[in-house]
Amino acid sequence: MKLRQRFRHTRKLYFPTMKFLYWFWSHFSPINPNRIVFESSVGKRYEDSPRVIYEAMVNMYPDLEYVWVSRNNQPLQANPNTKIVRRLSFDYYRYLATSRYWINNQNFPTYLTKRRGTAYLQTWHGTPLKKMQHDQEVISGRKPGYLKRVTHAKNQWTALVSPSSYATKAFRSAFQYEGPVIEKGYPRNDLFFAEDVETTRQKIRKQLDIAPDKKVILYAPTFRDYEKSHGRFVLDNQLDFYEFEHQLGDDYVLLMREHVVVASKLQIPEAMSHNIINVSNYPSVQELMIASDMLITDYSSIMFDYLDTNKPIYFFCYDLEKYLTLRGVYFDFTKEVPGPLVDSAAALFNEIGQGDQYWQTYDEKYQAFKQKFAPHDGKHTADIVYQTFFSMVNKH
Repeated sequence: MKLRQRFRHTRKLYFPTMKFLYWFWSHFSPINPNRIVFESSVGKRYEDSPRVIYEAMVNMYPDLEYVWVSRNNQPLQANPNTKIVRRLSFDYYRYLATSRYWINNQNFPTYLTKRRGTAYLQTWHGTPLKKMQHDQEVISGRKPGYLKRVTHAKNQWTALVSPSSYATKAFRSAFQYEGPVIEKGYPRNDLFFAEDVETTRQKIRKQLDIAPDKKVILYAPTFRDYEKSHGRFVLDNQLDFYEFEHQLGDDYVLLMREHVVVASKLQIPEAMSHNIINVSNYPSVQELMIASDMLITDYSSIMFDYLDTNKPIYFFCYDLEKYLTLRGVYFDFTKEVPGPLVDSAAALFNEIGQGDQYWQTYDEKYQAFKQKFAPHDGKHTADIVYQTFFSMVNKH
């Protein structure tokens, strides 16, 4: 108990101190014009558009000073001179205060105010389906003052990346954002159009020890605002592993990917570990999409990225009415999604078992969905986005 009290006391002193130091550095230390700070998924994963932009930039501009917010040394694979800092550490605040550029797919701490002279590219982390922030009629699962905090964070953005006109409209409404939008597609999806995509597919499958003759299902659900424990989001897994084994276990491998904000520890029965794999900590979900043969999701924005693979999507929505009523969505979800909507594991695996019947039923809807939500994705989006951003910033 004394140790816990001491820890709380230390936290109360630490964050005010770091905020003061950030303010001090912001006012009295010069900006390093060549320094760029990258962060993705609040420092938990080396992934998404910041990763792809970073890897494109280190090839083109190896002499810049790159700083990655990460819990491990993965970014060093791309550039050994990259500095790795832990989120909320002493160096974290120092580098943020003195960098010319920030690039993130979520938000840096919402209490920070970007100094003049720093440019911030917000790549965001998905096409919006569910209503966000100012568009939500009811906000649940968030601490008081949430809208005020995220609005301050939004006010720091120099430019926002968007994959489509649909997303741009939703972003402007949800964030009450009136600044520049780079509507060129999502850099994170460049991997789908790379010349070595088949090599990547085989490499990831081998790394995950998946037999060549197995079909791979990727299950990637979103979080629920109403599923929390001790103040953190959890996942109440409804995907019946025994039903999977019964219907598909001989021919399929199931990859389980929890949302980054979910704190629960997924339990996979020992007897099923040969063909049900927890990939929640795998660094790149795009690589998992490439390695898979189909996707199971619900309301997650992964559905929009997965369109670039031209593979089937199945929608496991056991709480459809509750979810759509509570959160609200930006389009008619039940009418537009290009795949079966099912509410039980048995029905889901039965649909998957029908194979190519999927395309006979959903091909036309799939193509229309792709044209609406991912019209700009293609080769070299990362280059286009960061060059547009730097050109925009350096004009002023």
